Amino acid sequence: MLEFFCFIAAIGFFANALLHLLLIAGFPLGEYVLGGKYVILPYFMRVFSVLFLIVWSSVGICYLNYGGFLDLTRLESLDRIVILAATVFLLFAIFSNAFLTESKKERLVMTPFCLITFILSSSILFLL
Repeated sequence: MLEFFCFIAAIGFFANALLHLLLIAGFPLGEYVLGGKYVILPYFMRVFSVLFLIVWSSVGICYLNYGGFLDLTRLESLDRIVILAATVFLLFAIFSNAFLTESKKERLVMTPFCLITFILSSSILFLL
């Protein structure tokens, strides 16, 4: 079960990284992230997407390593810390996406995404 949860959580983080890659390329998906103020992210906002692309890809790799899909022994000591940090971030993201954003698209898409990923991540850390 741990492996399955880690795999699904990794897919979620890689999907989020892909979203930010598309935003960097100029796709009109900005309403789903960062408050949803811009449809196409201006160049100064794309810097944040570059950072999120790197972070979410790294987190996805940690989930895969923790679940046994990768054998990156140098990361094993960091995996649980990264997953814990991602879980805490997801908790804050749930509330900010649900209550603070003015973007209806971000609220309807990212809130359930964060909630599902938070439940998976919590299960990985605390129930298994």
